[in-house]
Amino acid sequence: MNRTVFDPTVSPAPTSGTFCYAPRPISLKGLRVGLVENTKFNSEVILRKVAERLATRYQITLTHLDRKKSPGHSVTPAAITVFQQKADFVLAGVGD
Repeated sequence: MNRTVFDPTVSPAPTSGTFCYAPRPISLKGLRVGLVENTKFNSEVILRKVAERLATRYQITLTHLDRKKSPGHSVTPAAITVFQQKADFVLAGVGD
């Protein structure tokens, strides 16, 4: 599935680009998961509970947890590299 993304920060007229979603795995069984925690209250607790349930149901393994500087910051390039090397999929979550 393709999506069009518009960048409103470009002058004078917004430019657009398209991207494709990553292919979904046929099964979660035995995959490695990474977590992105955004520092909001309870976000790590919720993400770890989801990972725990996935481990029980699909035998997934939690391989990396990244804690962002704040909810408004993006994931660092270094964290992206770690996720690419150690995880088959990544979950990002919020708290509160």
